[in-house]
Amino acid sequence: MEVATLELTNFRNYQTLHIKPGSGLNVFVGENAQGKSNLLEALYVLATTKSSRASRDTELIRHGAGMCRIQAQVTRETDIDIRMDLAVSNVEKKLAHVNGVKHTKMSEVIGKVNAVLFDIGDLEIVRGEPSDRRRFLDLEISQTSPRYVHALASYRKILEQRNHLLRDLRDRRDIQGSPQTLSVWDMQLATYGAQLIDGRRTFLDRLSQLACQAHMALSDGRDELTITYQPSFGVDDLADFEAIKQEFLDQLESVKHEERARGGTLIGPQRDDVQFLVNGSDSRFFGSQGQQRTIAVALKFAERQLIEELVGESPLLLLDDVLSDLDDLRRGHLFEFIGKAGSQTFLSCVSIHSFPPDILEQASVWRISKGALIKQLGA
Repeated sequence: MEVATLELTNFRNYQTLHIKPGSGLNVFVGENAQGKSNLLEALYVLATTKSSRASRDTELIRHGAGMCRIQAQVTRETDIDIRMDLAVSNVEKKLAHVNGVKHTKMSEVIGKVNAVLFDIGDLEIVRGEPSDRRRFLDLEISQTSPRYVHALASYRKILEQRNHLLRDLRDRRDIQGSPQTLSVWDMQLATYGAQLIDGRRTFLDRLSQLACQAHMALSDGRDELTITYQPSFGVDDLADFEAIKQEFLDQLESVKHEERARGGTLIGPQRDDVQFLVNGSDSRFFGSQGQQRTIAVALKFAERQLIEELVGESPLLLLDDVLSDLDDLRRGHLFEFIGKAGSQTFLSCVSIHSFPPDILEQASVWRISKGALIKQLGA
């Protein structure tokens, strides 16, 4: 898929922007805080309906404006072309139009456009908290699985209600029929939770294969990456959905007294984690920043390939300041990946001096200053 046109209105530091990107590599050059990252962020919001950087949607709105819009014409190989229009307001719910059809439920929009983003925040996938890794899984799986989106939303609602009941039980409030109510929540929690665990396991099984290959190439064969899924309770590698669900129920039964005493759910996908080992050492604690960035980049290229396998065409590839902390060898391999990927790629950087001449010859190079696209340097 490719973005044929992109228009921004009052998005971050852009009052207006209209661009027709090239079909291959698009390089956005400029000093920090000029708007390079914001442009890539807009494309990611278009694909996932969420920002990788903003804690609230209203942060996307330009200072002094009441709303912002992202509009794009996207051509697809395996589906009809898409006209996307996403609006965020200070006073109304987020609203999307896909080919003129109005959507107020963002779950209906996710996956219309697929994108893989690397930005500085992705280092937290490797070195951050378990919640960062769970967020990564949820966002990326949601792009290709409506079933996962539904299960995730349902699980979160049930978890909130179950935790509320457990707090009431802890505080010894008089709740008629509370044990029976808790068993109902247990069944629903296990049902949707098993879907999430199965989805994450399947996704990571394939992602880890691709990421380990990419990591080996990026490190020139010097470092071996191992990725391990760590659910909050033991799950047999061969267990199917029903077996995972039953194990979840059994585990809930085993911790029910502790949960009532503490007033919260102690097991489930909300406590899952992922471990990254490089040559047998946990990269969260023992990896250098360059090694951590290499893992994050390898994950993104693996994700790009996996999405292509699942949807039948290449997603957009968004690389924000990806060259920092990579030595010349790893940068060279990165450019090789970009050349072979076959994805429309958007890359931001402060300088193009490290780019191989043959890469620049085939790229569309743009300079951004103060939220304005002021010059097209390349073809």
